[in-house]
Amino acid sequence: MLEIKNDKDQIENVFSEIYNRYYDLDKKSPLLFIFIDEFGKFLEYASQNEPEKELYFIQQLAEFANNSDNNIVLLTTVHQNFDAYAINLESTQRQEWTKVKGRFREITFNEPVEQLLFLASEHIEERQSAIKKEKTVNELVELLTVSKAFKTNEDYVREIAKKLYPLDAISAYVLTLSLQKYGQNERSLFSFLESTDHTGLYQHSILTDNFYSIAEVYDFLIYNYFSFLNSKYNPDFAAWKAIKTSLEKIESLFNGSISDYAKIIKTIGLLSINAQGGSFIDRDFLVLYSEKSLGIPNADKLIEDLEGKKVILYRNYNNRYILFEGTDLDIPTALYEAGNKIDDITDVVTLLNKNYSLPAVLAKRAMFETGTPRLFEYKISSQPISTKPEGEVDGFINLIFNERDILSDIEKLSSENQESILYCYYLNSKDIKDLLFEIEKTRKVIEDNLDDKVAVTELKNIVVHQRNLLNHKILNSFFGDKTSVRWIFAGKQKELKSQKEFNSFLSFICQKVYFKTPYFNNELVNKHRISTSIHTAKRNYFRALANDWDMPQLGFHKDKFPPEKTIYLSLLENNGIKLCDDNLSNLIEPHNDNGFHNLWKASVEFLDSAKLTKRNVSEFTEILSNKPFKLKQGFIDFWVPSFLFIKRDEYALFNVGIYTPTINEDILELIAKIPKDFEVKSFVLEGVKLDIFNSYRKFLNIDLNKNGNAQTFIETIKPFLVFYRSLPDYSKETKRLSKESMAIREAIATSKDPEQSFFEDFPAALGYSVAKIQKDRAELQHFIIHLQDSIKEVRNCFDELVNRFEFYLQDKYFDTNLSFEQYKLKFQIRYKTLHRHLLLNSQKSFVQRIDSKIEDKKAWLSSLAQSLVGKSLEKFKDEDELMLYDKFTDMILSLDSLNRISKTTFDEEKEIALDVQINSFDGGMASKVIRLPKGKFKDVEKLEEKIKELLSKDKSTDLAALAAVLKELL
Repeated sequence: MLEIKNDKDQIENVFSEIYNRYYDLDKKSPLLFIFIDEFGKFLEYASQNEPEKELYFIQQLAEFANNSDNNIVLLTTVHQNFDAYAINLESTQRQEWTKVKGRFREITFNEPVEQLLFLASEHIEERQSAIKKEKTVNELVELLTVSKAFKTNEDYVREIAKKLYPLDAISAYVLTLSLQKYGQNERSLFSFLESTDHTGLYQHSILTDNFYSIAEVYDFLIYNYFSFLNSKYNPDFAAWKAIKTSLEKIESLFNGSISDYAKIIKTIGLLSINAQGGSFIDRDFLVLYSEKSLGIPNADKLIEDLEGKKVILYRNYNNRYILFEGTDLDIPTALYEAGNKIDDITDVVTLLNKNYSLPAVLAKRAMFETGTPRLFEYKISSQPISTKPEGEVDGFINLIFNERDILSDIEKLSSENQESILYCYYLNSKDIKDLLFEIEKTRKVIEDNLDDKVAVTELKNIVVHQRNLLNHKILNSFFGDKTSVRWIFAGKQKELKSQKEFNSFLSFICQKVYFKTPYFNNELVNKHRISTSIHTAKRNYFRALANDWDMPQLGFHKDKFPPEKTIYLSLLENNGIKLCDDNLSNLIEPHNDNGFHNLWKASVEFLDSAKLTKRNVSEFTEILSNKPFKLKQGFIDFWVPSFLFIKRDEYALFNVGIYTPTINEDILELIAKIPKDFEVKSFVLEGVKLDIFNSYRKFLNIDLNKNGNAQTFIETIKPFLVFYRSLPDYSKETKRLSKESMAIREAIATSKDPEQSFFEDFPAALGYSVAKIQKDRAELQHFIIHLQDSIKEVRNCFDELVNRFEFYLQDKYFDTNLSFEQYKLKFQIRYKTLHRHLLLNSQKSFVQRIDSKIEDKKAWLSSLAQSLVGKSLEKFKDEDELMLYDKFTDMILSLDSLNRISKTTFDEEKEIALDVQINSFDGGMASKVIRLPKGKFKDVEKLEEKIKELLSKDKSTDLAALAAVLKELL
């Protein structure tokens, strides 16, 4: 036993203590049971003391036990429903309570009523008066049996009935069933037997010698369970409220015999709650019970009074009295009159579809034989259908109602139709018509009395009953010697004598239509919609498949069986599909023990069909979701990604048109989730294509290959893609290339499908085609040489840009060809005396790049371009080249001018210096460095103002005049 003291530190270590006890078992697969008796006491405490905190601990405890990594079982016992302990909590707290409840699995234990009755009979002391009442006791037992109010063992009840006195047989059943619902089984029963309050058995025995009837049971329940019975957590709250309302009504409706009226009301009310469907709680029952147990001699009159005041109502369709809130509408008369207002039924099919629905039928043997649940849905029509079953539905049971003789038409269509449809032709539909007429009458009365809520409620109950009766009528006509239907499949009539034969024949249809369905016994997966927990297992399975396919059993623990492992075993390994095999020569394909060979063959055929053109993966799923397979969507979602992963080397995969070279867990998940986004193109290498492919590999210095697969295609296309990615941006965008080189560059850049690139795009870029090469094999050599030249031109175009820039420098500023180191040094010496601290930022940046110690020519020239144009040579566009030359020339001119100023050794603190040059054809060049003291700068400004006043508005004239004056001064 695990003992934990009521100490904060100890409580915080509860889980550690459990862990220690678990691992102390020291077994290979330890199993620890945690038993908590009277768990309801803990729940009561939690609801009354800091519910959020206490509930959180209970939640942690449940999650701890639910952890699949440990074999720990938590067992608790409570006397009530989990929710019952949360009655007094606020709504938000109750919501949390419900969430925590979901972490427990409830196993309801209700002792048989007979067991409780036996305990009661043994506890109650036999009274002398019981002998006198023996005849009445037996009459009440007979009444219980005839009424079928409860499922009873007649002999057993007769045996203990006398011992139960003063309880009568019927009130004893009502009491025990109520205590099971609202109390705690035998504990509540003994509380009742020992109760000394005025409603209990003890006080009743002292005060009277009469039976403890259903009316007294009502009083006991109300007195002891008032809080729960009047709460919305009471599943019978509406029924108890109806009893209370009816008791209040009789006090105002009647002057005398109120107590007797109340007893009848209580009896009807509790029997409405506890009596089973199909019982007879009619007037004879009530009169006899009232006289024998309630002690009411004039019960017949009292019942008539209650009916007259519409406190109670007798329902003919289910043979019982109910408590009625009351309405002014005479329902039987209204229904009779409605029959004269509506037309006779002519369109049976429309009304049947409106009022009749049958649940889908599971073909049991088919599921047992294949593991696949096969559901047949009912379809009602006037003509035979030929609809293809889709989704969760695997077939149809077509109920045909047509007053004309169309049996031969049905047989003809059935022989031509290859779908899984079992036709059921009704020869006589009169009874069905009559019931539909009754339903329409009731609907008409509802429509005319919408404001009378009480009447509408009762009328809706009548409709429910009529629909149930309709269901019974239709189903009962299916089988037997007096059947009024004909069953047709595959053009032939079939005699079905029983429900068993009917279900077996549905399995036969599945076997005939879906004859290629493999045996896949995994109920977690082999269904139309998998659960949330299996979605998690699916992700784990895909992760293991993608990452650990080369490990035994995908790397799952040998001794553990999580859902993802059982999926792998049932889907692949148990069918002979082993991804990890020591014998490398073994082909991966299934054995046919479970019929997976047909599925594998169809899957391979789908890939083969993708050799000529791309196939969408949704077409693959469509093949598997239709006959002769009709696999469930859950199965397909696992099989398609698994098969495509196994065959990943034999095709190219495209995701939204983009080639996907690697299939990882995310891609597998997307294939299952959105197959329409994926396409496959199988590789096929033979003849001239193989020669072309090997020519590429020879060009790339890769070993030649005889068989194309995903790996060899990726291995071959990769150097082209790497080549393109390694190109500088200039090489990717320049148009200073031949037309063919630009075309091959574009083909590589936009390559999405290796096969298309090799055999269509690359040849087309250079003016070739596979057909042209096939006619003249010499063209293949020409194509490869042309490809080499174009690749070389693209690769070298950036070097050509660098060379042009270098040639420009040497041609512009030096008389002879110099090496990189020589002209770099000459530029550095040229501006050695330059006053760098007086330069503009752009000039200073340029000079710093000239003076840099970069030893690589491309990097040094690129740094100069960066300074002038704002981007490196690698990022250049074609138009940037001319801009570079212009800006370089301007920069050198400005620096040379500043260099001349720097050589005058002027005093920069006291003087300003200007370099002025004027050049013309007639006078040649005139230049001079002007040095002026800063003290005279004000005189210069004054003269500047006067000159501006003399200037004209013609800019060219002003410049010519100023230049002429400057030339004379120079």
